[in-house]
Parts: sequence; structure tokens; C-alpha cells
Amino acid sequence: MTTEKRLNVAKLVHDLGGSAKVAKITGTNRTSPYGWIKRNYISSRFLAKIKAAVPQLDLNYYFEDVDRNDYGGAKWTS
Repeated sequence: MTTEKRLNVAKLVHDLGGSAKVAKITGTNRTSPYGWIKRNYISSRFLAKIKAAVPQLDLNYYFEDVDRNDYGGAKWTS
């Protein structure tokens, strides 16, 4: 089993004040952050905008361990 890191997008959006606030920060529509949460993916372009707006934000806090089993499936560990 190998361990890798994955960004917890839902936790990030929640801690930043919710979807509407994150949409305002990133210059997107209000529903975009919901799509990021659903896919658990956010592009580096939007992460850079978030970091510029909230420079004290520690993005490392939002990375969590994911165990990969021998069959390629992922299992969250936190």
C-alpha cells in the first residue's frame, strides 16, 4: 500500500467562508466552488487567487493522506 496526499477542497471552501465567498475571491460564479467540491479538484489558477487574497492561509493544512490499495482504489485515512 502506498500513501499519497490529496487536497480536501470541501474543507478549504468551508474554512474560507463558504461557496459564495470563495466565488467572490476567485472571480467565478457562486456555483463553481460546489463543482470543485464535487470533483475534489481545484485548478492551481484558482488556488493562486485564493492565496493572494488570504496570504496567511496554510494550504498544507488541507492536504490529507490517501492510502492506495493494491487494486488502485483510494481510501481516505483522515
